[in-house]
Amino acid sequence: MKPSVFPRAVVMMAAAMALAPWALAQSIRGEITGSVFDEGGAAVPGATVTATCSTTGLTRSTVSGSTGSYRLSELPVCVYKVATTMQGFKTVNRDVQVAVSTMTKADFKLQLGQLSEELTVEAATPVIEFSDKLNSYVDQERINEMPLNGRDFNALLSTVPGVQRAPGGGFLSINISGQRNTSNNFMVDGISNNDRYYGGIAMGETGVVGLIATVVPSDAIQEFTVQQTPGAEFGVKGGAAINIVMKSGTNELHGSAHYFRHDDWMDAKNYFTEKAGGDKPPLKNQQFGATFGGPLIKD
Repeated sequence: MKPSVFPRAVVMMAAAMALAPWALAQSIRGEITGSVFDEGGAAVPGATVTATCSTTGLTRSTVSGSTGSYRLSELPVCVYKVATTMQGFKTVNRDVQVAVSTMTKADFKLQLGQLSEELTVEAATPVIEFSDKLNSYVDQERINEMPLNGRDFNALLSTVPGVQRAPGGGFLSINISGQRNTSNNFMVDGISNNDRYYGGIAMGETGVVGLIATVVPSDAIQEFTVQQTPGAEFGVKGGAAINIVMKSGTNELHGSAHYFRHDDWMDAKNYFTEKAGGDKPPLKNQQFGATFGGPLIKD
């Protein structure tokens, strides 16, 4: 290699390595957007909008623009207390939930008064992202409350429109929006989690009898979204993008314990897969464990 070419090649390689994490990682955060108006419906520019996460103490602020609009981007998943303040108006508070890869819209209507006076309005829930994608959101309540066979979070995908699981379970049993069951793109905290051999999910692969072979603990999952027509930024595959966000630490100590038992005597014969005169396959699945979490550093 010529001496003049060598430094140029080194610079190009360094730039490629620096950009690689940005190209591979996908968003595991959300954003809050909206507008600030007065009682007459006129835009209020210069209002301060502050979002505070109640579990971690994270605070993010911005100022509304000339049209009264504001935007708080790259917010970790949390239920935020959002306060809007402006001289000559009462302070307005509302709880706003931020979900993974989702835009939450929260508008504020200010009333004349003192800053020390506070008003609290109803909460805003996550809405479908403003794009041509179909984005389905599975929240913490469904993860905690719905019964899961083998504690397999993949069973929650059945609650999403357009998802079909092959009768009897087994490998590669999830089809989304008519795509092949090898076309799904699984991510954990934005990092690829695809099985390069079978084509399904790597950590959480479904076993032969429909139970998971490697566990992604449902206790550790905060929430996830399913983008059935994802953008090109996801790459890898052309099917749906399933983006799983794991729980993070909070300021409070917390924990849980569980014991789940699934035996064959509780199961009915599968109409689609049983052989003539065949019996139910023997199954004794017992799962138990506990979790514990808390702050490494408060706030």
